[in-house]
Amino acid sequence: MKNIGKIVLLVLGIALIALGVKNFVELPGQKAALEAAVYLDEAVILPENEGKMVIIHGKPEMTAPAYDEELGLSLDTIKAYRYAEEYKLTSSEKLEYKYGWVAKGQKSIVGKASLGEFALDEKTLIGLPADSEYEDFNMEEISAKGYEVSKGKTTEGAWTDRWWVIVGGKYYYDAFEYSGNLDIPHITREMDKEIANERAGARAYAYKVYTGAGDQEVTIAGIQQGNRLVADETIGPMVRTGIQTKDQLLSSNKGGIIGSAAVFMALGAVLVFLGIRKQKTKEK
Repeated sequence: MKNIGKIVLLVLGIALIALGVKNFVELPGQKAALEAAVYLDEAVILPENEGKMVIIHGKPEMTAPAYDEELGLSLDTIKAYRYAEEYKLTSSEKLEYKYGWVAKGQKSIVGKASLGEFALDEKTLIGLPADSEYEDFNMEEISAKGYEVSKGKTTEGAWTDRWWVIVGGKYYYDAFEYSGNLDIPHITREMDKEIANERAGARAYAYKVYTGAGDQEVTIAGIQQGNRLVADETIGPMVRTGIQTKDQLLSSNKGGIIGSAAVFMALGAVLVFLGIRKQKTKEK
């Protein structure tokens, strides 16, 4: 078992270091691509730019809202970041059964939008920032699906600003535990067990969304393909808040790559060190 832990640490560490090195290696290519990009003062489609990287700025306009196909819910935004949790048994030691919310993954959900004459592709929309908690749910959809809506709670029991869509449950449950100790009356044990069984399996979903509040504009770099702006395969979605010049875009991209690469390599080195130290300690 200890060997498995050592191997996991080493593999994760090496993978992170490799990712950091990869970012450094790709930096010159990304810089060259951005330097060669056509900067447009207006987001208009020009035939001579077909297949080239262009840089545009402006305020994205929603042409179709984001839709969570899994839950069947419409979201009044062009980009949402969904958090999922499940209420389940978290530990069962010495006849003490504890239940709570466990994270079950995250995902991006996008609608459709345009900027000027360009339709923005899905990858570009995913690059938009999701910075506001979503609460404008369509209650007709919520009711039709048999869902509930509830605010979340902190570990201390205080209500949060985050709203959750509850599936298979009533509200955002508190952490719960019951004892199977025979010293406790049978009826109490059975009632607590029934409460746990009733709540277990409930799922909760919350969303952070892009609002583009006010007249907020963004600067986007991508490949012109027909009437679409498509994220470059090497650089990926490049979206920056506010209007940026080409030089500013180059600087922010370089800083982001160097920063993330340094973090990956530092974390990787720590994991490799821990894996090696773990092995040396075992040998002693």
